[in-house]
Amino acid sequence: MRISTSMLNGNAVSAILQDQSNLSNTQQQLSSGLSINSPSDNPVGAAQLLALDNISSQDAQYITNGQAANTNLTLEQTSLSSSTSTLQSIRDLVLQANSGTNTPSDLQAIATQIQTLEQQLLATANTKNDAGQYLFSGYMQSTQPFVRGGGGSVSYAGDGGTSTIALDGATSVQTGDPGSSIYMNVPAGNGTFTTAASSGNTGTGVIDTGSVTDASSWQPGQYTIKFTDASDYEVLDSAGNPVTDSSGNPVTGTYNGSGGEVSFDGIQVGLSGAPAAGDTFTVSSAGTQSVFTTLDNIVSALNSAGSSSAAQAQLATTLGGSVQQIDQALNQVSNVATSVGTRIDLISSINTSLSADSTAVATQISNLSDVDYVSATSQYSQEYIALQAAEQSYAQLGQLSLFKYLD
Repeated sequence: MRISTSMLNGNAVSAILQDQSNLSNTQQQLSSGLSINSPSDNPVGAAQLLALDNISSQDAQYITNGQAANTNLTLEQTSLSSSTSTLQSIRDLVLQANSGTNTPSDLQAIATQIQTLEQQLLATANTKNDAGQYLFSGYMQSTQPFVRGGGGSVSYAGDGGTSTIALDGATSVQTGDPGSSIYMNVPAGNGTFTTAASSGNTGTGVIDTGSVTDASSWQPGQYTIKFTDASDYEVLDSAGNPVTDSSGNPVTGTYNGSGGEVSFDGIQVGLSGAPAAGDTFTVSSAGTQSVFTTLDNIVSALNSAGSSSAAQAQLATTLGGSVQQIDQALNQVSNVATSVGTRIDLISSINTSLSADSTAVATQISNLSDVDYVSATSQYSQEYIALQAAEQSYAQLGQLSLFKYLD
């Protein structure tokens, strides 16, 4: 193989260029603080960094999702707590009104307090989050959920949608609850049936909210307890026919004047006071009712209450049922609040795990990509010296010529 001058020059130049490239790469590492600035620096390491960066970005997004959901749910939790306090205050006022010692003006004053608290509850139900979206509108977050119409009743304008957001690759969380499931569809009465006294009653009889003694025997429908005289009663179905017991005998009884229980079809209701002949009390299958309708009915009953014994008995029945209706609303709010608390705990647990994972990934990225300044500085010095030596050697090589030694 013939070694030519051009080959020597080419090899020298290539070596110088390679030294310059090495020096430039080291200089870039020192400047950026990264040992891998392009895939060519470390193909395997670059691939690992790409995978770790994807994991880090995904963890960061999940953590952001959790924080957003936590903010919304915490606001909902505060609103539900406020609703509970408001309803409890109303319940106390209803019990105060049902003490039997109030004058009509006292009852009207209590009605005014309840109206104010109902407005407060309505405002809470129309709470907005920091983004200006209604908290309890379902998917319709730009629509005010609860609106009092021209007729005075409150209606729900939202929908039943429930948004969810991913907390990690396997878990999602519901970020809110529609107002219809909190304030609107409250089970009436004791959840199975409701009781009421006829507005035409002339006695002072009062019926309580009753209880279920045998759910399998209950036949949904409307029933009437009718007093044929001041002490004797019968139970009729919605068609006016006598209700019979398991033996086929009509359900009848004698009221002792101080109180007693009426039982039929797996339920039991209590009577007190002094019913008059012809007085009737109804027992009807329970549906659902909004908490605002319940409060409106209470206010109406208090404002229109009469001072007669019969009117007071009628009010006592209404308010007794209203207390239980408020208890149903409180229970419904409590169930949702418990669910919200569980979701907040889930977010906290997952975000804690994600934060730990994110820290571990960041450590791996740092170990893989951060430059070792001591080692890189030493390498830079060595490469700089090597480049200088190569350049000086090439310069001296270029001066070599046979003609230089000929006279």
